[in-house]
Amino acid sequence: MPSPDQLRILTVIFFCLLIVLGFKRPIYAVTAYMVLVYCKLSSYYPLFAQIRAELLFAVFILLRVIATGNFFKNLTFTNNPINKYLLYLVLSVTVSFIIAWDHQYSWDMAVYHFIKTLLLYILIMGAVQEKKDLKIFAWSYMCMFCYLAYEPIFGFLTGTGGSQQMYGTNYIAEIGLLSGHVALANNMNQMVPIAGFMILGAESKVERAIALTCFAVFVIALVGSGSRGGVIGLAVTASMVIFFSKHRTKTIMFMLPLLGIVLVALGSTIMHTASRIDNSATGGRLQGLSHGIGMLRKGNVAGVGPGCYLIARQRYFSYRMEAHNLYGQIIGDLGLPGMVVTFLLMREIFRVLLRVRRTALDAGDQGRFYYYLMTGVLVSLIVRLVISKKKVTADGLSHK
Repeated sequence: MPSPDQLRILTVIFFCLLIVLGFKRPIYAVTAYMVLVYCKLSSYYPLFAQIRAELLFAVFILLRVIATGNFFKNLTFTNNPINKYLLYLVLSVTVSFIIAWDHQYSWDMAVYHFIKTLLLYILIMGAVQEKKDLKIFAWSYMCMFCYLAYEPIFGFLTGTGGSQQMYGTNYIAEIGLLSGHVALANNMNQMVPIAGFMILGAESKVERAIALTCFAVFVIALVGSGSRGGVIGLAVTASMVIFFSKHRTKTIMFMLPLLGIVLVALGSTIMHTASRIDNSATGGRLQGLSHGIGMLRKGNVAGVGPGCYLIARQRYFSYRMEAHNLYGQIIGDLGLPGMVVTFLLMREIFRVLLRVRRTALDAGDQGRFYYYLMTGVLVSLIVRLVISKKKVTADGLSHK
């Protein structure tokens, strides 16, 4: 197996190629920005950091997308009702940041990453104008995470590196989105159902092979993370796949041999991780939620500030740890407005996904790709909400 260091140059090559293709089709430029940010090119290649590449290319790509003339089409409330609640979330984060306990800490831990994610959302919405654009982005997104997961897989399969814990070794990435075992498990839990349903929604043998490869990579990386939430997430994914299947009996018959293969190949690691699931883990997450509510009750109606949960928790409860769940974190960070807006935003996202899914089903073969992509994203969100863990990487950065 080639080492992650040997493959890393590919990110630079693909970034440059996508920028060039972006002159022809904006979605390629947007994908290039995604590679630049999430593959951490500025961390591995000093030149990108010196020229402020993330800011420079963000401006360039934004101008490129605007030049299409259809930039604002998908950013209106009429064409996409999700945007209204996203705007409310931005306002909620802004208010909370203004009154944050520590502005620099809030910016470094949450707001800066929120802005980059928001910008990527705006670029995607502005660049996706037809099915081909959506396919390019969906497959690129999945392949990018497949690349990111290669580093922890390499460590897991070769037994090199890893993060030493009292219960064993967790194989994670050195930096970035997957540099914490919880972050790795959460991201893989989100990608497994998307890749799984894309196997069914593939419109060619090449696409199906890519989806199968990504699915295998995501499962192996998830198991290698050693996260208890990862095992729970896999179980939730399996149940949701059966629930949303049009032919449940066939789905179960297909999943049984697949489950057998996974258990034969990775069973000992899975069972070791599952054996660590106990009441104390659940109690810790519930305590994180109760402490978030406690911050609200102590008068922080608009929150303690994005990312400042840890600071407030230490001061109020003498406990220096993140909430370990999204709900406590959101209530603590953003307060009552953030909690309400997040609920409304998620409700609207589910409504849109279900509506597009129904429309795609009625369209028959023409809607096949949309149907399975929307189903995969739907299951991915459900799994994320069930495991409900805030993703914290080894470098301390949070990605919510």
